[in-house]
Amino acid sequence: MKRSLLFTLLSSLGIAAVMILTAALVAWIGRTALGSFEAWQQAFESVRPYLRWCRALLYGALFALWCDLLWHYRHRPQDRLRVQRFGVMGLTLVICVELIRL
Repeated sequence: MKRSLLFTLLSSLGIAAVMILTAALVAWIGRTALGSFEAWQQAFESVRPYLRWCRALLYGALFALWCDLLWHYRHRPQDRLRVQRFGVMGLTLVICVELIRL
């Protein structure tokens, strides 16, 4: 059964709203726990190298899962092509995010 475009749009907007609210909640909890927003930023700066390693591990795990999906669909060319396109879009998104962070 195919979903309507309106349902897809509304669910995407709902997911984005939940992500923004979650980020705001985490920032508020951190600011409350540490006393000020500057202390919250300083705490993030002190753990920045560890966050880089976590991000690198996350990207590595996503790449391993993508390779596993390619291997899983090796006998179904249509699905394999879809997984390859999904991987290229994901890689483009990761590159854009990392370039913005520079």
